[in-house]
Amino acid sequence: MNSLLNTTLSLALGLPSLALAQGTAAHPASSGVLALHLPASAPAQSQTYRLTGRVISAKGDAQPGATLRLKGSSQIVTTDATGNFAIDVPLPAASTLVASYAGCDDVVIPLAAPKGALTIHLRASLAAGLAQNLRIGDFAPDFDLPTVDGKNFKLSEHRGHPLVLYFYPKDGSPGCTKEACSFRDQYKEFEAMGAEVIGISSDNEASHRAFSAKNGLPFPLLSDADGQLRKKYAVPRAALGLLPGRVTYVLDDEGRVLYVFRSLNKAANHVNNAKAALSDAL
Repeated sequence: MNSLLNTTLSLALGLPSLALAQGTAAHPASSGVLALHLPASAPAQSQTYRLTGRVISAKGDAQPGATLRLKGSSQIVTTDATGNFAIDVPLPAASTLVASYAGCDDVVIPLAAPKGALTIHLRASLAAGLAQNLRIGDFAPDFDLPTVDGKNFKLSEHRGHPLVLYFYPKDGSPGCTKEACSFRDQYKEFEAMGAEVIGISSDNEASHRAFSAKNGLPFPLLSDADGQLRKKYAVPRAALGLLPGRVTYVLDDEGRVLYVFRSLNKAANHVNNAKAALSDAL
């Protein structure tokens, strides 16, 4: 009789399976529970669309190295040499795209529905001043420079951990040797905080190779031969413009500026201050 009742209910409700739990351990007969066994629904599959565009300055010039990110996600891309970008945007949820560049105000673009190619205009921030200095919280401009071992170092490929970028005047000078050796002596402490140290000057790769070997430097030195990266990072000249300046940037794991220190003469302070800034941020 119970079997007949179960079958009749199953057919009436159109269910693949149905059972009246009577006197079982899971459902005592006194409970009168009707257990419906339904097929599990398939999980919703996430979808994305490819958003493309170009970032330009207020004058219409391409902005290579501009950073674009989707708020609330790990997606971060940088524009290529012609200012173009491509980023995958999830559907159907609304997203927010943020375009950033050193010395410019962020541009925030809501993405409630798929868009065609975007043209994003960046404007210089009044707070940044004429020098277009990098501010705390700015995304550091991307770059791709040669190392002493013949490889290239691309900044955007080193996100996910802090970075210390220190610009120094010249290989072999007393202050620069003191600074490099101080970074060397405390390098293990930077490693323990998950940070990578990078030295940058306009010296060529052969000079860097000799300087690094002589002082046993455990971190890479990059060659900014034409000084273009110094301009991007607003590293000023010192001593009445006769010498390249000495500036250290500490970047967080997203590539944002966490700390800046500028001083030509206090070479050792660059190391101690960078270490303190990282320690405070942890």
